[in-house]
Amino acid sequence: MLLQLNKLTKSFFGVTVLDHVNFDLHAGEVHAILGQNGAGKSTLVKLISGVEQPDSGEIYLDGQLVRIPTTIEAQRLGISTIYQETALVPDMTIAENIFLGREPKLFGFLTQYRKMKTATRKILKQLGYALHPNTPIRTLSTSDQQAVAIAKAISQQSKIIIMDEPTASLTEQETERLFRMIETFKAQGVGIIYITHRLKELQGICDRITILRDGQHVITRDAKHFCEKEIITHMVGKDLSLHFPPVPVEIGAQLMQVSGLSKRGQFTDISFDLYEGEILGFAGLADSGGTELANAIFGRVRVDGGSIYWRDEKIVFRSPRQAVRHRFGLVDKDRVKAGMFSDMPVSRNLTISGLRMLNKWHFINEEKEQGKALDAVIQLDIKMIDPEQEIKFLSGGNQQKVMFGRWLVADSDLYILNEPTRGIDIGAKSELYVVIHELVQQGKGMIVISSDISELIGICTRILVMHEGRIVDQIYHEQATEERILSSASGLHS
Repeated sequence: MLLQLNKLTKSFFGVTVLDHVNFDLHAGEVHAILGQNGAGKSTLVKLISGVEQPDSGEIYLDGQLVRIPTTIEAQRLGISTIYQETALVPDMTIAENIFLGREPKLFGFLTQYRKMKTATRKILKQLGYALHPNTPIRTLSTSDQQAVAIAKAISQQSKIIIMDEPTASLTEQETERLFRMIETFKAQGVGIIYITHRLKELQGICDRITILRDGQHVITRDAKHFCEKEIITHMVGKDLSLHFPPVPVEIGAQLMQVSGLSKRGQFTDISFDLYEGEILGFAGLADSGGTELANAIFGRVRVDGGSIYWRDEKIVFRSPRQAVRHRFGLVDKDRVKAGMFSDMPVSRNLTISGLRMLNKWHFINEEKEQGKALDAVIQLDIKMIDPEQEIKFLSGGNQQKVMFGRWLVADSDLYILNEPTRGIDIGAKSELYVVIHELVQQGKGMIVISSDISELIGICTRILVMHEGRIVDQIYHEQATEERILSSASGLHS
């Protein structure tokens, strides 16, 4: 037995988030931990990786009782964690990040940069990545940054690697590459704890599955004996037979017209219409231009050409602030970079974009603000202790709900949702789809950009597929299949 957790218990602010949880991991095994947001997955990972300490319970490593007081001690014991948002230093190079805090020294004080670069190149080549060790992290794509995080774990000769939503930002091809890496790790006897909300991945990569619910262990079973429906039932405690609401079919007046929109090096000649009553989806592989297009519509990026009309009025936003004043809202796939204020309470994170509605004579009506925040909390079922709790203490999925709820409070007319369900569990996804459906019925504009093809097929009236910065296919709901979308996104569909 590589790792064994015995009756781990942890509470925050008097609330028990882990209640006598047992878990074990064998060498050469991929053991998945599943559960809804707030089930206790993140807390369990923090206890194993030394970020937090258990209130009670025991941790055994290779049969020996251990205490893991810090992340440094976890690394010394051979435990590495690769988080959904990689903890890399943006202004440092790949080599500097991989060996941060463990730089090889000559005579005890001279850093051996050449040795670092040589070792980095060797590890990256092993992973199948042709990245230069001198490349700054901030210039890398999300998938390449994740490769660096994995390379860092390999360089530490980890016995246990914890992967938290490793495929959330990856294309299908990149996911396959990651799975091949995992198979290599398994063959080397590395134990992997795998956390994901993408249930389709489990059969292909996982050996066992453990499900948590409300901080308690529900079941552990071999992955091959678990079907997706059973997993969902154990996660949510009930049968979720209707995952997607009915797709909107009654289309109303034109809301938006985009014509010939271009930005050099990002997207070219983008034209589309958006109507009342429809959910318009955008599909595409990584770097196909969807995220950049969303940023352009929201005023983050100045375009080189083209026009945007909203309700027959030409709009030119020079900043996101102008977009917000026009009642546009953007839920970004990277909530940290998109304006999540970690040290501020949930309530203020929810109301920050709608303060103009709560402002009277330059004073904020705090009672009205708290009421608006509470309405969003209830509507999105955000799990927390109270609205004044700092958002950094929420699970990743609940943080994502807050970022969506921000635009509900602001009463936005257009919602641009870029990977809106990233890191959100299956039950919360169903709830969010219902909210999206309700907003569309109210006449709101809805654009959904997602790498989850089944999600787009399940909720969208129309899907526009992008390839290398261009729209290459338009697919209506009744014609949408995964095969056609993937073929178009790969540039194969004519």
